[in-house]
Amino acid sequence: MLNHVDVVIVGAGLSGLAAGWELRKHGRSFAILEAQNRIGGRILTVTHQDSTIDLGAQWISPFQPRIQSLLKFFEIKTIPSYKEGKIIYDLHNKRMLGSNTSPPVSPQGMLDLFLTRKKIDQLTQLIKKEGLVHSPLMREYDALTMDSWIERQMFSKYGKAFFRIFSEELSSLELSEFSFLDMLWFIQSAGGLEQIVTAEDMWIMNGAQTLPLQMAKMMQDHIHLDQPVRKIEWSDHGATVHTDSMCWTSKKVIVAVPPAFSAKIQYNPPLPALREQLCQRVGQGSIIKSVLVYNTPFWREDGLSGSSYYDCGPIRATMDSTTPGEPHGVLTALIGGKYARSLGRLSKEARRKEMIACIAHLFGSKALEPIRVYEKDWAEDSWARGGYAAHFATGVISEYGTALTDPVGPIHWAGTETANEWRLYMEGAIQSGERAAKETLN
Repeated sequence: MLNHVDVVIVGAGLSGLAAGWELRKHGRSFAILEAQNRIGGRILTVTHQDSTIDLGAQWISPFQPRIQSLLKFFEIKTIPSYKEGKIIYDLHNKRMLGSNTSPPVSPQGMLDLFLTRKKIDQLTQLIKKEGLVHSPLMREYDALTMDSWIERQMFSKYGKAFFRIFSEELSSLELSEFSFLDMLWFIQSAGGLEQIVTAEDMWIMNGAQTLPLQMAKMMQDHIHLDQPVRKIEWSDHGATVHTDSMCWTSKKVIVAVPPAFSAKIQYNPPLPALREQLCQRVGQGSIIKSVLVYNTPFWREDGLSGSSYYDCGPIRATMDSTTPGEPHGVLTALIGGKYARSLGRLSKEARRKEMIACIAHLFGSKALEPIRVYEKDWAEDSWARGGYAAHFATGVISEYGTALTDPVGPIHWAGTETANEWRLYMEGAIQSGERAAKETLN
């Protein structure tokens, strides 16, 4: 069956939907082809009775204008993240309780963290001023891993431990697996470290998937599920996009999937070598998101916020995700990097046993008896193969980075990895979709 539209969009995650939303404003015809039987990509919401369980992307910042505007348009309410009480910092097997503003480290550790933050702010301002590609320090910092930069820059035991766990929680990778420039680019795109720390200030009532579902509802005639794109034939004059059962011709194509998945599509003629080699070198993070439901949020009774950082066990960070007004306590646990890979190889029962033991180490014996455990290993998801998003190892950005967004004939690239604002967040996904759509309009 042959169909024709102005633009074919590959992927019905938030970036693909945002691209369609932008084209819709300008009266262009488009089709969104989604491989899965659901909307949302790396956003996935389920419910436990009346409690919301987000197994994918969840939190947003008040400084993310695009997603805030869409939430306002659809009259979707947000919930402020629970921050009352103390945060647990379990670093080097030492348990400390602190506030939201800073970990309870020594004055030496606080100085170390202050100097580190100041240095990163200086470097992100340099990228903002000179551009990522043109910064004279680009190659120097792209040659360093995040791990090696921390070793060079920081000097205090607990300051370094906290900044490591903070960086690992942001990236869902080991710090030796991606370049320092990758992290600088990530921080700069969000407006600096001061903005980054607001990224988990709120979450979406009824779950993050509410937003893409509302967007899809208004574009339902344009969306086709269970249509994995297998082949794109292209020339300077347009493209033909093939799925297993459909064929579409268009003037433009927006590929709004992670770079590693864009490489699984067959292109005729083949893509330029620089784009192919970039995709060969991209690294998806490893993340298991686990959500534990308890009869009550018992940690609040103990004066705890539900937030924790832990550098000696599989769970790197936790947060309170209890739905206001509901009796059940909901605790979200994030397992990233090497721990996600090792636990992912265990049986479901063995993995949960180890995870619950870790939660009990942090929050006490009351944590041993959740009434329900939900989990999502994004590395095992056949259409994600990792999370939260893609990162780049040393040398990749400086050598291949321009190919991430440079159009190839009629083909344009979207996805949160390609964003230049709030990259790797839902806001970045929306921004990238808007950008790619505007490229096709021009």
